[in-house]
Amino acid sequence: MVNIMMEIRPYSSKDAETVCRLWNDSLVHDQINIDNFYQKVIYDVNFDPGKLLVAEQDGKALGFVYATMRRFPDEVAGLQADQAWIVAFGVEPSARRKGAGRILLSSIEEKLCKEGAKKIDVGPYPNNYFSPGIDKNAYSSGVDFFLAHGYLKTSECCAMHLNLRGYETPPKYVEKKKALEAEGYRFKAYEAADALSLFAFAKEHFPYWLSNLRTSILAGRAGETLIVAQEASGATAGFVMRNMDGSHERFGPFATRPSLQGKGIGTVLFHEMMKNMVRERIFYTYFLWTSGRNLDIYATWDMSIFRTFSMISRTLP
Repeated sequence: MVNIMMEIRPYSSKDAETVCRLWNDSLVHDQINIDNFYQKVIYDVNFDPGKLLVAEQDGKALGFVYATMRRFPDEVAGLQADQAWIVAFGVEPSARRKGAGRILLSSIEEKLCKEGAKKIDVGPYPNNYFSPGIDKNAYSSGVDFFLAHGYLKTSECCAMHLNLRGYETPPKYVEKKKALEAEGYRFKAYEAADALSLFAFAKEHFPYWLSNLRTSILAGRAGETLIVAQEASGATAGFVMRNMDGSHERFGPFATRPSLQGKGIGTVLFHEMMKNMVRERIFYTYFLWTSGRNLDIYATWDMSIFRTFSMISRTLP
């Protein structure tokens, strides 16, 4: 039964600690702190406090929902005026099954609909996502909640990780690198002179990673966290990054020129990054999103699945 005394209100500047508490109490596998909250939510170019709603009863905050739509066009996707994302949603355990989640969801859907949204995806907001969907094991009740409210499961994806304690590049990959270098390929840390070729490569083949590359370079960390593979001509053959969102252990993005896939360039890039991380005394790595045949590729490099996400969306009436 819906509790009519519950108030749903927009976020205000005094709510940061409250939202972080609610977030960590309800999304226990996706903990954040104040710095992370400001960096990935408040400072996001599309942030609108009216789309971060807080549920209160008798002055006590019980839950929140954070949604977003683009206010400014993405350089690849454009404005996506009819697309919305629910990035995070949480109700504290003691308040569940008492109407807070239902009221929060209907309130944010109504607001998004009024602003022109026709589709809502749960999780994978391209600018700053915390997870690509709902962890079907950690938050199975969350999956059930959205399915019960008109959302559909569209696919699944996985997060993978690797313990780097004791890592050494397997000899066969050392030999592969030598063979590629004998053909004229080279593998190197990013330098400013590589920008023109790297951006041309990304624009042609992987445009959705342009913003990640640009952010890393402008933040001044690309020399330590971005490795490029180049053909003898100097053209970019591939690249691999880490620390995409300020998380030292986070791997990716990672790409090889499609016409060169199968030569082993990606394999060498992967192991070059593992060496880079160990050299920086980073002994664990993970990424959040892959699926299909990539699961088998990463498994050959000893990475294993540690989370599986349900991709969930709704088309609004």
